[in-house]
Amino acid sequence: MKITYQTTDFLICTTLLYFSHELKEIDRSNPSRCIFGILKKKETEEILNDFFNNKILVEPKRFFAIQKELKQRLYN
Repeated sequence: MKITYQTTDFLICTTLLYFSHELKEIDRSNPSRCIFGILKKKETEEILNDFFNNKILVEPKRFFAIQKELKQRLYN
């Protein structure tokens, strides 16, 4: 069984996808909020800590492209 990290935060999901995590599911059972299920990796906690401590650096165009792709999956 693979362990997933679950979040409702769009930017956290985008950040983890940017750092090569895999989105396994989008739970839409709550009409006001989606839950993203992302496969955990050994570096997941470190990435999340860096995210919350404002230490993440990303390539803007690639980050935006990942956001756009995630929005397409979310709304289609």
